[in-house]
Amino acid sequence: MVHYMEKCFEQSNGVCIAKPWLGVVQGKIGDVELLESFIIVVKLPLFHRLLMRIIGIENLGFHRGGVIVGYKGSALSSNVVLIDLSSEDLYRVYSEKLPRILELPLSEPLRVLSFIAIGASGILVNLAVAVFVYNGLKQYLGVLINTVASSMGFEASVFSNFTLNELITFKDTGLERTWVRVAHRLLKYHVASIASFASQVSFANALPLLLGTPFWLGQLMGVIVGFIVNFILGYIYTWSMHRVK
Repeated sequence: MVHYMEKCFEQSNGVCIAKPWLGVVQGKIGDVELLESFIIVVKLPLFHRLLMRIIGIENLGFHRGGVIVGYKGSALSSNVVLIDLSSEDLYRVYSEKLPRILELPLSEPLRVLSFIAIGASGILVNLAVAVFVYNGLKQYLGVLINTVASSMGFEASVFSNFTLNELITFKDTGLERTWVRVAHRLLKYHVASIASFASQVSFANALPLLLGTPFWLGQLMGVIVGFIVNFILGYIYTWSMHRVK
């Protein structure tokens, strides 16, 4: 193993730690510092190993599915100190390279997948409620039925997504659970959902009108932009601001 000095922070006890990992590792190696020689290995899923390589988070090498983030004595030592990282630890590592608004979701991909899956389920809820309302009230509302049915479907999906995200996606993130705070988050999520929907409709109409693109391309771009808006205002603004401050 080659020792790149520019990647290391040399402590007084002779432990070399790759700079992006210094704050995370220092408090976890404990009494092993008394050993004359060892390497410090962090077990990481493939997703994080690839992502860290792409954005340039340095390490000192690889060892059996993990990354070497430090050593003492020799980088070829057979003594291995394994370190487990929490999502908060990963957040600190990513903070070395990324703006805060990106650090958090990248450090917790399973939570992001949950947020996306619930959003997809909201599409089905939206459609089911809209069709139900349309079939049940079209004889009474006349020309207003499309607007009413669409609005009811939208509201149903917002409440469904919000409830599932509260109970599943963000249940363990330290959110305040008082009625006032929950109502405040629901209001913010409404804003996020309306902004996302408006972005989608705007692109779906503007691109074909201004650039002559086919409708499907405008709709696709609208969906992509709408998702980005919903993610920033939903995932970050509604549920995670207390964790990125």
